[in-house]
Amino acid sequence: MFPTANTEDIVQVTSFKTNSGGSSNERDPLSSTQVAKQQNRDITLNMLIKEMVFCVALALTTYGALHNTSTKVSKYPQAVRFFSTDSIVKDWYRGQLSNALSAINSVDVSFVMYYAPWDAESQYVRGEFEKAALILRDYVHFSAINCWNPGSECRLHHSKIPSWPILMAYTVNSRGVLYKGPRDAHSMVNFLQMIMKPLERVSTTEHLVHLLSICDAVAVGYTPLTDTSRYYNIWYYAAMKAREFDTVGEICFAVVTSEELAIDLGVEVMPNARMMLWNDTKEFLNNGDIQSWNESSLLHWVLENFSQPVARVIPMWKKAFSFERYVDGNPILILFTPLNPLYEQLPSYDLLREVAMEYYNCNNNESTQWTSELIKLQQVQRLLYQQKDFVKFCQQYKFKKSVSKHNLYYKKEIVSQNNKYPWSNVTQKSQKTGSVNILIKRGLPIPKLADGSYDESQVLSSLALLQECISTELPAEKSFYDNYEQCQSQNHDRNVNIEENSEEHLTNLETTMLPFEDDPLSPDNLVQENVKHFCKLMKFAYETNPPAAPTRIPTKEEKQNMTNVHGLACAKNFSLHMLAVDSVANHHFAEFLGIDISKRKDKTIAVILNSKHESQYVLSEEYSAKSIRDFIYNFTYKSLKRSLRTHVEDAAHTHYYGSEGKTTSKGTNNSSIEVIDLTTRSFKKLINTPGTVRLVMVCGGSCGAARARALAAAARRLRAASVPARAARLDALRHDLPWQYSGHVHPTVFVFPADMDKEAESRSYPSMERITSSGLVALALRSLAPPEQLRVRLHICQRAHANEEKKICLKYTREHVTTVIDRSLKYWRWNEHRELKDALLKRLQYLHQVSLDLSVLHTSDLNSDNKRYETLLSNLNLLSKTWKIDMSNVRDKKTRS
Repeated sequence: MFPTANTEDIVQVTSFKTNSGGSSNERDPLSSTQVAKQQNRDITLNMLIKEMVFCVALALTTYGALHNTSTKVSKYPQAVRFFSTDSIVKDWYRGQLSNALSAINSVDVSFVMYYAPWDAESQYVRGEFEKAALILRDYVHFSAINCWNPGSECRLHHSKIPSWPILMAYTVNSRGVLYKGPRDAHSMVNFLQMIMKPLERVSTTEHLVHLLSICDAVAVGYTPLTDTSRYYNIWYYAAMKAREFDTVGEICFAVVTSEELAIDLGVEVMPNARMMLWNDTKEFLNNGDIQSWNESSLLHWVLENFSQPVARVIPMWKKAFSFERYVDGNPILILFTPLNPLYEQLPSYDLLREVAMEYYNCNNNESTQWTSELIKLQQVQRLLYQQKDFVKFCQQYKFKKSVSKHNLYYKKEIVSQNNKYPWSNVTQKSQKTGSVNILIKRGLPIPKLADGSYDESQVLSSLALLQECISTELPAEKSFYDNYEQCQSQNHDRNVNIEENSEEHLTNLETTMLPFEDDPLSPDNLVQENVKHFCKLMKFAYETNPPAAPTRIPTKEEKQNMTNVHGLACAKNFSLHMLAVDSVANHHFAEFLGIDISKRKDKTIAVILNSKHESQYVLSEEYSAKSIRDFIYNFTYKSLKRSLRTHVEDAAHTHYYGSEGKTTSKGTNNSSIEVIDLTTRSFKKLINTPGTVRLVMVCGGSCGAARARALAAAARRLRAASVPARAARLDALRHDLPWQYSGHVHPTVFVFPADMDKEAESRSYPSMERITSSGLVALALRSLAPPEQLRVRLHICQRAHANEEKKICLKYTREHVTTVIDRSLKYWRWNEHRELKDALLKRLQYLHQVSLDLSVLHTSDLNSDNKRYETLLSNLNLLSKTWKIDMSNVRDKKTRS
């Protein structure tokens, strides 16, 4: 195991026995053998020592491994309830996934929140989730599952959830629908309302027209139920799945199950689907390939073809991606208005949609006539909706209790040989009576109608108008659009009349209905429950904000004088992107643009952003049909005044630098400098303030402490030299400036001279240089008159530490005075006007006196108590008083001569 010699040693031993020479010394072989043996012993000893060290190390390692205790790992905390015990939400806080799914499968609709108890977003959504549960507790089952608890069933099945919480809606006949919308209770309730009723069944043409008037787009599936319901189910699942991408319901999904109605609407191949947009209609199966009728194809087709004149942007976490597709160089119009999803219509949003349809409806468009008719239809619907008062309706609605006794008006049988429907006579009688009363109120007396003495054409037009107004749905005929105001007044009269007639005939009512029982699903009880649920939703919606509507309905004269924006998108080489943003949930967007949205009527304002010219324009008037059209028209033809955004109106907070001397009650002293935080308005006020040198630093964000200290130090040096100066800074990311003061790089320092006539000659600091106090003082010197420059230079010489520095400073000051004298002397020689020459001569006398004082001034005289220094300062004061020459009198005398 242990070798005693290497190969070389063996060779040496054998060679000494065989090789011998006569000339060799006889003692050499013996000495060689002894050396070889000694080397073998050393090698063997070294190997033994190495093996012993290895064995000891191995023994110690084995001993440590056998006697080492296992690593202690802290146990995860025990799961606790995330929702309170009295909460409506069923909390599966231990992650019991199978039990939760069993409860979910036993109800029609359920909404599940997969959460992690430590997650901040889950903790925020918890309160909103409970609010939604309070509203829909009778219709939707709400559950919450702790899917983070280690070792739980939910964690084992779903171990790779990227973020929390996950919100899923389930129904008994479909797969889960992921909720990707805003995490507030109103949006959740609206989403669940669409899940409970994903399709609107269309039974008449008027019903379809009504959907077109209130929706951005209508996706209609034509699936007759004659043979099978498979096609209907596929369309139903596609409508459900679409809510993952359309969480607010911009696309209305409808279905036509009547084959006769489908044929009347021009659909030849069934099943089929149509996407009815504001300017076009897309058809799904043009070639009759029924094999493509599946959920994925339908969903892809709907989302690909959907377009709208006004895009409703809902910024989530990645706000840049929400606006990215609209930033293509064209200007953007953003309407900030409350977009509460629980309201069926949003009049402020609908008004902008009407204007956008006019704006994009060019004359060369094939669907010009269709779009014009749709605009009128939507306008009628918006005006009708604005006049509704849901609070008053819910307060005055008389809710009845469930009837559990026999009906007093029950009759076994009614036999009639004249009418197909026994109740037809009563209904017709009420309508005719109401019609006659309305005609009388309109000034058409019945006796004249009977005698035939009244104009027949007027009677026929009135009856036609009455027939249109009686319709429960909005008709598709164009004549109704021009008479909707008259319809409104007649509808009011007719409703009052019907109420009177219903009360009159209530006691004589006869019916063939069975006696009422205490059935919660009876027709009356269902109506009552539906109204209660509607009023509950409206009350919940009003808690956030009431419906926002434009200022008022325009009169006929205003309609005639309304600005025409029809086809303006094709009039110029640019077109506006029109967006709508919820001003309640995203008010910070408006604040960043310098708009206090809380001070606007209905929290509604319109803004145009022009990234190409780096400008923005804010609607100054109240939002109305006229003001928004004027706003777009004036922007198109460049007659709008640019709006300068500012974050706050006044600078309430200021910062002070310096601690020398005695502190005053305000926290400042004579040596301290106030660095003012400017806004757009206070910036204009500051630069228009005469008598002071203004140092303004414009930064892209906060200016930073180092730059602010340099700004304050420069202002302090100027003040110490008896030059009035003010220091200020401005955040350019929050406050806009006029064009001439917009810097290309940040920070930018402007120096405004004390003389107001030289505001246009303001100087800026070199962009590539480091901002220092000495550099700012040097820049300020360029804007000062020579007397103030000399005063500042003397102060700099006085503050110099080394004597050599003071000598150099005085040398440069004397050279500067010599240069000023030389320039003034040239002006005196070249000028021929007597009064001007006398003024220049007086200036030269004081300059020569200052130059003489400087020539005898020594470095040791740079002291405030020195007589030579005081004499020099007094002469500089006299020079300052005579330096400015009034040239207006000189010009007047020149013109007279």
